[in-house]
Amino acid sequence: MPKHSILNDHHLALLQQHGIELYREDTRLVTEFMMEETISEARMIYEKIHNYKEQLSNSQIQSLIMPNILELCANHRFSNMILELRKKDNYTYRHCVGVAVISFLMGKWLGLKEAELRDLAIAGLMHDIGKIKIPDSILNKASRLSADEYAVMKLHTHFGYEMIRHLPEMTEQQALVALQHHEREDGSGYPFGISGEDIAPFSKIVAVADVFHTMISERVYKKPAPLYQVYREIYQRASGLFDPLVVQSFISNVMNRMIGNSVLLSNGQIARITMLHPDDLINPLVVVQGQYYDLRQSDIYIVDFIPNLRKPNRKDLDLR
Repeated sequence: MPKHSILNDHHLALLQQHGIELYREDTRLVTEFMMEETISEARMIYEKIHNYKEQLSNSQIQSLIMPNILELCANHRFSNMILELRKKDNYTYRHCVGVAVISFLMGKWLGLKEAELRDLAIAGLMHDIGKIKIPDSILNKASRLSADEYAVMKLHTHFGYEMIRHLPEMTEQQALVALQHHEREDGSGYPFGISGEDIAPFSKIVAVADVFHTMISERVYKKPAPLYQVYREIYQRASGLFDPLVVQSFISNVMNRMIGNSVLLSNGQIARITMLHPDDLINPLVVVQGQYYDLRQSDIYIVDFIPNLRKPNRKDLDLR
């Protein structure tokens, strides 16, 4: 088989018949390769806009980036995608891609139409475009920003809004995402401190995706938060900072994909998620060595997920 071949079930069966054993170093996850490819495309898009080389239109950006986003969202394990999004290299562009992918999934779970999903994904990709006008000394500062530095940082929302408005075929709602993705339901956000219905629907979705990816990411100055802790914090803050319907849909869908996964409990035991409670998605029913525990009625809680060990799957491997 030539280099860069994607392994499917037939190939895996033939390798097994010939007694050829695959090792981790022989392959790369398709998700890993596709994420790197998508990040490179995002970097190119940002650089063209930043350097005024080309006024890319909405449809041009979609043609460059959407095939990979659609593939990532449709055919690969959610857990593998999260692992790729947590890496710290190329953070600026990984974050933009991560927000685009997560926003697309959230919009899909909320029942948006295909054209809306594509526009939402591009809005997620471009939400931080205004940061290209913020000095690197502020963007890359490892310590806490001063009040003056934070005031400059907050200007990226205005810069992004104006930049997107002047790109061909971009919608007002896409521009509003750049302006409003730091606004909060209770009015505690910026730049205007608006709340509730004054925040555009796309902005409400991207706000959750932005915070989620920021919390799970490793940075030079911080370690990533445990994934389950991130779910818990977003779920518990739904009624104040974020749109409850957006958060309910997001947590319900990601938690349903975790049924059957192993988790570490606060008492040190390893458990497996068996069922979710509609009224408390973050404290499910778990089983430990045949004994079931309802975490709604216990002082024990889930600390984090534990990766499941399994054989290669055709949606996970290629020979790159």
